[in-house]
Amino acid sequence: MRGRKTLREVMQDHQRSEDTLAAIWGKPRRELPIPPEPQKRAPAKPSGEPSEAQILRAILSLLRHHPKVASHWRQNSGTFAERNRDGSTRYIRANTARGMSDIMGVLRDGRTLAIEVKSRTGRMRPGQEEFLATIRQAGGVAGVCRSVEDAQRLLGDA
Repeated sequence: MRGRKTLREVMQDHQRSEDTLAAIWGKPRRELPIPPEPQKRAPAKPSGEPSEAQILRAILSLLRHHPKVASHWRQNSGTFAERNRDGSTRYIRANTARGMSDIMGVLRDGRTLAIEVKSRTGRMRPGQEEFLATIRQAGGVAGVCRSVEDAQRLLGDA
């Protein structure tokens, strides 16, 4: 099974149940409002631009060997669902700081490093801009990087 059912699939299941019960009880069939089949989307056209994930991996590779970087890590954020032993679901929120950057680290001189990775067309959210401003105000190195070259410039200014 591929995950959650669509509304159409759920309504079709309900219609089958209604039909079965109508036949058992000898009552007229009740027609449920089933949404139409969704239209097929055209396949995505490759843009030729690197994705955010590709840029992120390349920047992490740069940081791994950069002489100014003492330590760095990928900072995951968001909410994740986890199944308990009893079958119930609990939600875990990773990273409670609003707008925290994709890559965090420490430079050899002790300053904090924060890099928000975006694709060429990616947009910054207000929380992300505020987070970078906070790091800069505290004396750290922070910025938006849309390429490895941007990360090199950011570290060159450090």
